[in-house]
Amino acid sequence: MVLFGMAYAVASLGCAIGPFLAIVVSSLRAGSIIEGVALFVSFAAGMGLVVGVTAVAVALLRVSAVARLRRAAAFVPRIGGAVLIVAGAYVAYYGWYELRLVQDRRTSGQDPVVELAAAVQRGLSGLVGRLGAGWFGLVLAGLVLTALLLSRRRRASVGS
Repeated sequence: MVLFGMAYAVASLGCAIGPFLAIVVSSLRAGSIIEGVALFVSFAAGMGLVVGVTAVAVALLRVSAVARLRRAAAFVPRIGGAVLIVAGAYVAYYGWYELRLVQDRRTSGQDPVVELAAAVQRGLSGLVGRLGAGWFGLVLAGLVLTALLLSRRRRASVGS
């Protein structure tokens, strides 16, 4: 569980900061409060689906796989720290970009760092859009079914 927590913290910060900032901005620009709340609920449902798939996949790992991954745990704090620094620097830079936009709207869409982040976000969003939420749901259902079957098999072998 500690390994899952560390992996989730690193992955979610690095992957979710761009889409989360986009949702915040989009919800502020939404036509109504209901549309803004719907954006946040959709984001939460999508993140919940990803976390659910990840949690079930981690629960299915065998002890030997976890033991092998413990050796990598020595690097996780450093990697996590680097991700936090990069994400924090981007958030600070994006705030500075927004302040520059307030002063001069002509600079909108001309910042290479923000444009790169937006391009990555569009690419990932397009990929998820092409795959659809159904695939993520199927993966989660498959992992849950596998967990149930393994649980039954273990109970049957212990009871014998």
